[in-house]
Amino acid sequence: MENITIGDIQHILTNFASIITAGGIVCVFALKVGKKVLDKSLQPFNDKMNEMDKLRIEQHEETKQEIKVIRDELTKNSLNTMKNTICNDNIPLSERISVGRDYIDKGGNGAVKVYLQELEEEYKKRFKGNLTN
Repeated sequence: MENITIGDIQHILTNFASIITAGGIVCVFALKVGKKVLDKSLQPFNDKMNEMDKLRIEQHEETKQEIKVIRDELTKNSLNTMKNTICNDNIPLSERISVGRDYIDKGGNGAVKVYLQELEEEYKKRFKGNLTN
């Protein structure tokens, strides 16, 4: 059997370290190339996803606009219904005043507001100040 010297061991270890280093370099290179290939192959998918995101955002904005239009129309209809109630002499005065307060709270104004103040004065006269605040 041949004697192995310390120099031989150092030489073997140096060669082994060189092989490991070279293997690491090859692995890093393979990973970089693989990532580029993967990125390139996924690009159509990423483009499609970006396009879908843009469409989703556009649809969301359209939906928000549609909701705003519906909400505005609903508010307008509610105010009109309240106006009709306030001005209807067949409805009890207390109900008309209650609806009138809601009307003002929801932004109603103008001639109906003035008319409501007249109704409140009439109520005070009729019921001698029993109007609740």
